[in-house]
Amino acid sequence: MGIIKKQTIKGTIYSYLGVLIGFLSTNYLMPHSLSPAEVDLIGILTSAPLVFAQFSILGFNGTARYFPYFRNDEKKHHGYLFLACMVSLVGTILFVTIAWLFKDQIVSHNTDGSSAKSSALFNVYYWYLVPLTVFTLFFNVFDLYARMLYNMTTGLILREFTKRVFILVPIILIYLGLITFESFMWLWLVANLIPTFFIITRIIRDGQFSLKPDMDFLTRDMVNKLIGICFFTILTGMAPVIIQNVDNYLIFKKLGLSATGIYILAFNFGLIISLPTRSLYSIAYTIVSESWKSNDLKNIRTVYEKSCVTQLIASLFLFILMWASIDNILGLTPPTYSTGKYAIFFVSLGFLIEASTGINGVIMATSKYFRYEALFNLLLVVLIIVANLLLIPRYGITGSAIASAITYFVFNLFRYMFIWIKFGMQPFTIQCVLALAAGILTYYLSVWILPHIGNYVVDTILRTSFITALYLPAVYFLKLSEDINSIIDGAVAKLKGR
Repeated sequence: MGIIKKQTIKGTIYSYLGVLIGFLSTNYLMPHSLSPAEVDLIGILTSAPLVFAQFSILGFNGTARYFPYFRNDEKKHHGYLFLACMVSLVGTILFVTIAWLFKDQIVSHNTDGSSAKSSALFNVYYWYLVPLTVFTLFFNVFDLYARMLYNMTTGLILREFTKRVFILVPIILIYLGLITFESFMWLWLVANLIPTFFIITRIIRDGQFSLKPDMDFLTRDMVNKLIGICFFTILTGMAPVIIQNVDNYLIFKKLGLSATGIYILAFNFGLIISLPTRSLYSIAYTIVSESWKSNDLKNIRTVYEKSCVTQLIASLFLFILMWASIDNILGLTPPTYSTGKYAIFFVSLGFLIEASTGINGVIMATSKYFRYEALFNLLLVVLIIVANLLLIPRYGITGSAIASAITYFVFNLFRYMFIWIKFGMQPFTIQCVLALAAGILTYYLSVWILPHIGNYVVDTILRTSFITALYLPAVYFLKLSEDINSIIDGAVAKLKGR
């Protein structure tokens, strides 16, 4: 658990720094310097490559569960990186072909009025999808390879922090009126591509870059395993990405680009809640995979229980901080974005549900029952699409957010029940109940006791300070999380040492 705690802390710190930059750029500077349609163009060009890159890797990311058998420093891990790059190259060719053949279907949507301008804008920058997808694909390949070699934070820092720093530069330039939108888009594109070069450089510097194949290692049994898992992952691996991004596309189809821009702003707030979970998932995957190989169920159970209460505390803290000051936050954006208030609530609630169930997804994906995880994903794709189609016409972007929350609840309920039945692991303890009660009580005390101040910034600072001063001591003195207490004790010891 030590390596998980240390790298989770490091990854989470950089993720929060990235959140501050992202909040400044996406939630303040962009709404004041770009139109909602232009904001959504950025959103589409950010989310679509994630889906296309997942397709283009042709399921090879699923072979990570077999990497413990490839692991061999002297033999450069038996050419695993070579295999990943060759498969991805084939996937790139397929993607470019599909992007060319189906451009009209991808760009068009079924709304009227101003949406025609939105389609025209997307049409102009459509081919940005190719470099964005290809660089995202190979970033994912090298990040996966690095994580399998226990370098679990480089990719996360580049993705969550470094890239946002580079993206902030063109946003500031257009906010100050120093560049045109066309120049902004070129600079924004370059900023998104740079992290891929950085992660390749890091792997080379670590002496782990090798594109030499090891054909002798690829026995018939291993080849069959790799082909089988790739084929299976192709069928099911896109489901998580679709679940996270399909709402943007359905809103785009039903309501147009401007409405999607407002939803993306709401979704970005929800992503803040997910940051501790994203850091933990990225790091825990390798550790849990090795534990399954050695059949160390005790370690898996320990990580599962600790991850559950720690992620619940961290994500609930972020949730109540954000919702207590939501009117202040929206007051700093153009008025048109205020319609996304309850979309923010339900998107954030969905991510809170995801966080509060710990590493259940990692356990499922790395166990011998990984096919059930894939089946759950496929069923959830159907659920989220149907829910969006039913709720968007009635509630607009809030309906899509409700669909997202429902999906996360059902998904994690399936996972929770399956792991409990198959492995006898149940992560929830009395500490989880106390953490939830402390968070809810703290929120309502902040609402009942503190009067609203006219200044948005001052009111937010006061509410944040009040909630922090109540919630964190409650977590510490109730000893709800061993990891959180050890972090606080360590920080206090260092301060006293000075």
